[in-house]
Amino acid sequence: MTERTKQLAEELTRLHYENLSEINRLGSMVSNRGEDGVVLCLFASEGTLLAGELGEQTGLSTGRIANILRKLESKGLVSRVQDELDRRCVHVSLTEQGEAYARELRDSAVAAHGELLESLGTTDATEFVRIFRRCIRSIHNTSRR
Repeated sequence: MTERTKQLAEELTRLHYENLSEINRLGSMVSNRGEDGVVLCLFASEGTLLAGELGEQTGLSTGRIANILRKLESKGLVSRVQDELDRRCVHVSLTEQGEAYARELRDSAVAAHGELLESLGTTDATEFVRIFRRCIRSIHNTSRR
């Protein structure tokens, strides 16, 4: 790591921990954990996912996914169907009610992100999204090693 990169990393770390309440506030405006995270993951998939795939994509354990799916099913938001060939596999999809709820969550997230991006102005917002996309790609590539 170069000296400049180390300085920037220290500044980013400081900013992160000095502003936890603001970061948490944005996180609460854009729900992506627990039940809502699973609903949004299914919505983004535009179809059916295996329960194991949901765990991989959300970073949640199989036990946590099973609990969340039970709750979501009891609320009428998802349906679960056991695979006919491999009974260990469970196919999960959103119900119509689940899709409507997912759209509400997504609309709230778009509004929250939009508010943040508006405050940056068009040029900085565009650059922020470009850099954020690169960060995600970098994290994804690093985690595959």
